[in-house]
Amino acid sequence: MKRYGKALAAMLVVAAVGLAGCGSSGGVGGNSEVEQNTSEEATINYWTWFPPESTLKAAIGAFEQQNPTIKVQVKTFQNADYQKQLPLALSGGENIDVVGVQISAMTNTVKDYLLPVDQWGQGARGGLSQSVVTQTAEVASDGKLYSLPMGSIGSPLMYYNAGMLAELGIAVPKTAAEWKTAVDAVKAARPAATPVVFSGEPYWQEEMLFGVAEQKSPGLSDDIFGGDGAWDQPKLVDGLKAYKSLFDQGIIDPGVLSLQGNRPSELFAAGQAAFFIDGSWQNSLLSDDYRRANGIQLADVGVAPLPLVDGGQPGVRALAEGGLAIPASSKNVQAATKFIEFMLGAGGADIWAKDLVLVPSLNGYQLPDGVLTSDAARQGYAAASEVISRPTSKRDSQQDFLNKVEGNAILDVLRGTTPAEAAAARMQAEWTSGRYPRGS
Repeated sequence: MKRYGKALAAMLVVAAVGLAGCGSSGGVGGNSEVEQNTSEEATINYWTWFPPESTLKAAIGAFEQQNPTIKVQVKTFQNADYQKQLPLALSGGENIDVVGVQISAMTNTVKDYLLPVDQWGQGARGGLSQSVVTQTAEVASDGKLYSLPMGSIGSPLMYYNAGMLAELGIAVPKTAAEWKTAVDAVKAARPAATPVVFSGEPYWQEEMLFGVAEQKSPGLSDDIFGGDGAWDQPKLVDGLKAYKSLFDQGIIDPGVLSLQGNRPSELFAAGQAAFFIDGSWQNSLLSDDYRRANGIQLADVGVAPLPLVDGGQPGVRALAEGGLAIPASSKNVQAATKFIEFMLGAGGADIWAKDLVLVPSLNGYQLPDGVLTSDAARQGYAAASEVISRPTSKRDSQQDFLNKVEGNAILDVLRGTTPAEAAAARMQAEWTSGRYPRGS
């Protein structure tokens, strides 16, 4: 089962996607059983939950200006409500031409009502990252591609108070040793601060574990969740030990494990933490405009991959999101395809990507000038986008197993109450018990 972090779910409530169209039942796609509108004029109905209303209206306005014969009527929903309403509408034959698809959560629920992308989307697909497109197809139970992804999210990433680091003369750490030096300097200069913060809740421990473990063992998460990999394999045990070493070295204070809800982000936003570990859905923190609008009194914020604990490469799990699809019942496939091509191309991305929620799937995409104003923000966004574009694994999970077994087993290791080997053996025994079927 694909899993959303709590912070991500909150961010995605305010996001939206676009439309497009292709042809009738000929080589450009379309359902041969549905009478197609082949005229140049069309009104397309678009349902989505993402991006925010202001961004969505701006994108639609720009599209309509470029395509004056096509009008877009959009209906937006809250995240959870959309997951309920869209399947009902599609199964009931509602007149919809473009839909936003929460790729991990909704693909298999709605795919039977959608046109496969090979019937309409070859033009739009060509400019997208092949790895992100492949991941989108792999979500479907039949391995077919039913939507095209606007972008991806990834975790874990390390956001940092660039103003504080500059004031204290601290370089952005790339290794655990450099991180230790930075943390010690923060402690000396800001004794009331908690240098490193992140959620101590069980769900987040999986992100941290694989973020560290996959620095040396890329693909470990895929091996376990998507293959036959065992939880008690040496690579996973080594990852548990490497994660715990950050506490043993004093880089992360054990008190961090008591932080819940929005408390880590609140501490960081208040200037009481130098480093905040979360996912790319926090990229809005890089924006001066966003910080001013939300009363965040930080002069500058940057982002970087998690420092390397013992060599290797940055470990980031990524998830394709914000899919755009065309219902099989659409009579405006050609117009719908045009809109989706616009949204996935630079013209649309330059509008919706300013919200920084998703890293666009478009190959070589760069944000417009002025969205990010500092070197820390610009360079950090580029670095984060790069690692998300070539993740070490997919953001996959088994929700029941995570909530009931995995998260607490990891916490037991971090608190020193259970050796890594024993925790891994416990997870493997539960994993193979039959209580936690794959993909549920």
